[in-house]
Amino acid sequence: MRRLRGWFTRITAFRIGLFTGLAFAALHVLQLAGRTDVPVLTRMEGALTDLHFLQRVKLLGSEHSGQVVLAAVDEAAIAKFGRFPWDRRVIAALIDKLDAAGAKAIGFDMSFSDEDLGGQFAGAKRYRKRFEDISLAAPRNRAAIERFDEAESQIAGAASALQLLNRKVKADAEPIYQTAKGRLADGAQKLTASRETFDGLVKQHEAYGAELDQDLGGLDPDSVMGESVARCAAKVVIGVVMLTEPEMRDLHPQDAEEVARQMTAMQIHQPEWRVRADSPISTPLKLTWAKQYAGLRPPLAPILKGTKWIGYFNNLPDFDGVIRHTALTMRVGERYYPSLDASLAAVALGLGPQDIIPITQTPEEGALLESIDFGGKVRVPVDGRGLMTINYLGKDRTFENYSVADIMDGRKDAELRGKIVLVGATAQGTFDQRITPLNKITSGVETHANVVENILSGRFLRRGLGVDLAEVALALLAALGFAFLFARVKVRHALPVLAVCVVSVWTASSVAFWAGYEVFAALPLAELGSMFVLVTVYRYATEERDKRQLRKAFQLYLNPEVMEEMLEHPENLQLGGREDELTVLFSDIRGFTGISEKLEATALVHLLNEYLSPMTEIVLRKRGTLDKYIGDAVMAFFGAPVQTAAHAANGCDAALEMIETLQRMREKWRIEEPALPQIEIGIGINSGPMVVGNMGSSQRFNYTVMGDNVNLASRLEGLTKEYGTHILVTEQTLIAARKGLNDEGAYTVRELDAVRVMGKEEPVRLFELRRRGPATTEEMPLLDGYARALALYRARQFADARLLFESLLKRFAGDGPSALMLARCDRMLSAPPATGWDGVFRMEHK
Repeated sequence: MRRLRGWFTRITAFRIGLFTGLAFAALHVLQLAGRTDVPVLTRMEGALTDLHFLQRVKLLGSEHSGQVVLAAVDEAAIAKFGRFPWDRRVIAALIDKLDAAGAKAIGFDMSFSDEDLGGQFAGAKRYRKRFEDISLAAPRNRAAIERFDEAESQIAGAASALQLLNRKVKADAEPIYQTAKGRLADGAQKLTASRETFDGLVKQHEAYGAELDQDLGGLDPDSVMGESVARCAAKVVIGVVMLTEPEMRDLHPQDAEEVARQMTAMQIHQPEWRVRADSPISTPLKLTWAKQYAGLRPPLAPILKGTKWIGYFNNLPDFDGVIRHTALTMRVGERYYPSLDASLAAVALGLGPQDIIPITQTPEEGALLESIDFGGKVRVPVDGRGLMTINYLGKDRTFENYSVADIMDGRKDAELRGKIVLVGATAQGTFDQRITPLNKITSGVETHANVVENILSGRFLRRGLGVDLAEVALALLAALGFAFLFARVKVRHALPVLAVCVVSVWTASSVAFWAGYEVFAALPLAELGSMFVLVTVYRYATEERDKRQLRKAFQLYLNPEVMEEMLEHPENLQLGGREDELTVLFSDIRGFTGISEKLEATALVHLLNEYLSPMTEIVLRKRGTLDKYIGDAVMAFFGAPVQTAAHAANGCDAALEMIETLQRMREKWRIEEPALPQIEIGIGINSGPMVVGNMGSSQRFNYTVMGDNVNLASRLEGLTKEYGTHILVTEQTLIAARKGLNDEGAYTVRELDAVRVMGKEEPVRLFELRRRGPATTEEMPLLDGYARALALYRARQFADARLLFESLLKRFAGDGPSALMLARCDRMLSAPPATGWDGVFRMEHK
């Protein structure tokens, strides 16, 4: 339990990223459950959806079935028929023309709820409308007459109660009782007389209204349009407007109820819950989460009388005013009505209003909607409120726009046959400006055309439980994957990786969108951005702190370039040590004890500083690590903390340059400080596996190397004085240096001997490192002669070997290795080695 608690409380870059991703996944679950809403994400999602539409149209173009066309009230039509809205007789003629042309369905994206008061009898029609408002025969005013029945019933009840009291009235109260009884009888007579008078007035108002209708009959544009609608009732959908509660205040309750009664046949089927889409068994429901309105404003009575189909054309813009969804059904109380788009699609499919069935997600009242079933032919996916995401297929005029002027002139008859015709205003100044994902300003009829096309072609943007679960799963996987990625990738590569991830997420969401799925894009992108910022800031803060600590620890003994590379790869610096193939170098001033005795302390310190400074600079420049100063000795190693295949070559180059630099320094000292003694150094180099790391305590440690190969390099440095040479390297170093440079002739060397050092039985071949590159002509005799002499020595031909070594010393006076081997030949001649001697000399001292 403690480990688990520690895992959650210990902060790392991975955990920061993981918890951030999990927070976004949880937020998405809450959004799907309807428990919360993040306006920023909602706005971002809407904008990205619009971008999906624009991207698809640009890359794939606009394609549709061609079965939906627009009868446009455009500038040409207005020039022909006058200012819009037109006389209803023009609309009636348009209906007849479209029917004659063979249109399959006709829908009006306009309302006909206001009486047409234009024309020759405008004044009379206004009087008729005003009379309808104040007439006692009007439905809204009949209620006042019906209250007479209530009053008569109440008076009769009072008289009966008074009659019952007559038995209990005392003699002295009899006059009061008779007075009350008489007044009730008088009131009843007057009420009856008033009722008879009002009944007469109602009959007179009805007769007068009928006379007005007869006088104006045959001339009323609304009646003319109503007759045209009745003739084509099976294919004409009349637009209506759903009303909110404040808008319903202008409509009398009795009128609203009368409207609902008249439009009963135009309602769609009650919602159902089904176990399966094709199941014949269903559970009817009354209340759902479908969008609810207080009522609707119907067409005028002459138009409504012959109407079979209605459809509301209310728009439901999102928070930013863009229309991305449409409600295919809305409810008024327990009554459900279709949208203009749903009605037109049903007409085109040969269905009736009762064939449009809202399907719920669950069988209880107040359930969320799942889809709208069109007679089993099409099942439209919707969200819980009955909203369908509009799959816009293109920009303005994606659908054919035919001017009403051209239609009425008969120039589009062939194009209209079998088409679904939407009649709407498109001329500037005649329509409500709508905003869609593809257009900043467009007419509403274009939106309806896209919806009808979506329903009939089945090109939906689908959501549902499957998509929701997939999004949650992807959010969780993204939390794990992105956290791991941003925690492991180098900080300087984090931004390019973020760009790749953003492109990948966008590509995946675009492919899903093009395949017809409405998937999220904003949340994973916001998740990506948040994880990137938090993890990168944390890593910058912690890595910069670690870099400062490492820089402080290594800046004194690391090449700046190597140090920066190490800071970029701190994983190479494992605290506690690791074993690796490295090269170690030891250098020492010969006879330093005698030199220190001859110099004062200040002079000695000055000499050491002047000597060690360039030697250290050489080591660092050759990508070496300065391990330590041991008095006058320098210890350095190559290949750590930053690994390199050329570690042995770097060590050899550093040794050669140290010798060359010392020669220049001696010349300088000879001129500037002639009192200084002659300084010679010896350098031993060995390569092989050794342990490198921070050695010491937690309070104080040193970055160093340890192992037998380190000890061997130290012994080689001591042997340089014995062999009378400056640089000794082992066979392992020589092989590694040539391999690192991929050049067998990279160095000029002379094999001096094979020795067996104390504590080890494995012989070590010793080489004198002379220069970088091939040997010079002057030194070839020495190298060849020494090699022949060494071969004779190892073959136990000590006398012949002695003659060669002696000859080399005469020609190359002062050659230390030849002098050493000459003396060793003398010892071998006086005391020959035992039988089985392998030519390896055993060192008896360290």
